[in-house]
Amino acid sequence: MTTPPAAHTTDRGRGAPALVFVHGFSCSRTDWAPQVSALSATHRCIAIDLPGHGDTPACAEASIAALGASVNATLDALGAQDVVLVGHSMGCRVVSEACDRAPARVRGLVYVDGSFIEGDPAAIVAATEAKIDALGIEPFLAGLYREFHVEATPQAVREAVDAHLAHIDRAFARRLVVDMVRWDSTRARAVLRTIGRPVLAIQSTLFDTELNRVPVRAGELTPFSRAVLDCVPGARIETIACGHFTMLEAPQETNALIGAFVDGLGSRPTTFDAHPMRPPLPDDR
Repeated sequence: MTTPPAAHTTDRGRGAPALVFVHGFSCSRTDWAPQVSALSATHRCIAIDLPGHGDTPACAEASIAALGASVNATLDALGAQDVVLVGHSMGCRVVSEACDRAPARVRGLVYVDGSFIEGDPAAIVAATEAKIDALGIEPFLAGLYREFHVEATPQAVREAVDAHLAHIDRAFARRLVVDMVRWDSTRARAVLRTIGRPVLAIQSTLFDTELNRVPVRAGELTPFSRAVLDCVPGARIETIACGHFTMLEAPQETNALIGAFVDGLGSRPTTFDAHPMRPPLPDDR
């Protein structure tokens, strides 16, 4: 895999560790504006536009691996070597991948309303491709966007999120969706098991029996948060019951949880372990 170039960023504030914010599928760094505004008072805050999103051009490979590599290339370019990675939705996958490939800089990870799909990789990929081809990419993406919101999602948040849809290249989006489901079924749990860092997962939604996105109840686990608990010793799960875009719908609560988590990390260790639990990947660089 050719490492994608550094991405466009918003980079504000000072103070370690730097907080690195990674958005979800088809979205942009602007989704993290409330966090950058509040938390840059005490920490350097870096919000990244992933390749093919926001102001960053698409890269040749539409994959979680390529997006994770772009995060690392961006942090290298910015000289950010002591960070907490914060991902939303698809961004949870991306920050996991970025940590797995360059763990030495990472002090901790925060997952915001993550999810994944488990099952036979070939069957899941085939089913996803068949659904996209049967519906067409436009109806498929429109359906994804409808699922982003719950009944109580404020109109201002709906409009800000829905505005992203016009800006993503459809061919890139199709390839990335397919790779996401492939990554879930082949890499998600393995990567979680190798993190070896403090983890906070903030969960807000799940799909009910009729596949409608609904807010979680206090203390309720989702498939993703349950997998985090299974795979990451000592992981902390917190619930904010709102729509999928937790950081926009409940910014104060989100900021408070992230801030408390970072404050609890203490001073930076002099060294971080790499990954003695797994051999290097063929394209590790």
